[in-house]
Amino acid sequence: MSDKQLSSDELAVWQRLQTVTESLRREVGRGLRADADLSESEFTVLAHVVTAGGSIRAGECARSIGWDSSRLAHQLGRLERRGLVDRTTDATDARSSVVSLTEAGRAAHRRAVGPHLRAAQRWFAAALAPHQLQDLDLALRALESHVQHLSQEGPSS
Repeated sequence: MSDKQLSSDELAVWQRLQTVTESLRREVGRGLRADADLSESEFTVLAHVVTAGGSIRAGECARSIGWDSSRLAHQLGRLERRGLVDRTTDATDARSSVVSLTEAGRAAHRRAVGPHLRAAQRWFAAALAPHQLQDLDLALRALESHVQHLSQEGPSS
């Protein structure tokens, strides 16, 4: 672990990343709520379950999203109350649960996909030239790799 302080440029970019990320989440979430009656977090969970084929272990879902298990559990409770997912005990490991989409969950996801992709185009892709998108992809891959490496080391001091 380095004791190096952030430079003023690093701090400015870090703050901009935080602000832009929150702004994008807010705007995309606003559209999802209006068009599909889903929060951005609800859509995220549904999308990961769909990607997994309609059913996934809760722990695996949390890891694929990058959430801790308590955040996922809270979101799954909301989705269950709305009838969009079911949770059952994993047949191979009674300590785990399996999350499955209901028909209502599949329908909600289908309603949300178009608005979500249009929002991604409007709020994200439209702002970037192809070379900027490539540069951003490289930067995000570097950050993703770095975060994975550091998270395997354990908590920082």
